Amino acid sequence: MVKIKVISGSVRPGRFNIQPATWITEIAKRNPDVDVELVDLKELDLPFYNEPKPAMMGDYELDHTKNLAKIMGEADGFIFVTAEYNHSYSPVLANALNYLNAEWNYKPVSFVSYGSQAGGARAVEHLRGIAGELRMFDLREQVLLPNYYFRLDDEGNYQFSEEEEKAADTMLSELTTWAEKLKTARNS
Repeated sequence: MVKIKVISGSVRPGRFNIQPATWITEIAKRNPDVDVELVDLKELDLPFYNEPKPAMMGDYELDHTKNLAKIMGEADGFIFVTAEYNHSYSPVLANALNYLNAEWNYKPVSFVSYGSQAGGARAVEHLRGIAGELRMFDLREQVLLPNYYFRLDDEGNYQFSEEEEKAADTMLSELTTWAEKLKTARNS
């Protein structure tokens, strides 16, 4: 069984982010070979990066960092759910990524993004560079939700399409395959 962590990368009041994060988590739960957990950065409430030593040293002193390291360290793969802010990703997601190093290494990552016409694609492009620096393996398959605000019902709930469901299934299949392969490699 592989452990996948879905990271909800927004903490804004009234945020849309929790909808696609919950959606992709529920889809991943359909696979009996996957142990999936939604990690809500809003609930973790991390301060701005404040460890005395660089993350690369792995010598974490603060309790919130040790907690984050435990959560992310047990993962075999990740899904980052991100908005696009000014052609990039959210500051809260950047902050969480900066806290750790080894806990991200040699694990696959996929993306669910949203925004205006580009659907968060530019945020994902920036995250791919960060993933490489953190020795993560970013996978090509992703889910983009362009102009998401036009697909909200009267209660503000997003109406996911069949195409988005198919993209999610394809992405999750690749993510779990590579999570298993890299888990084996990390354990040897």
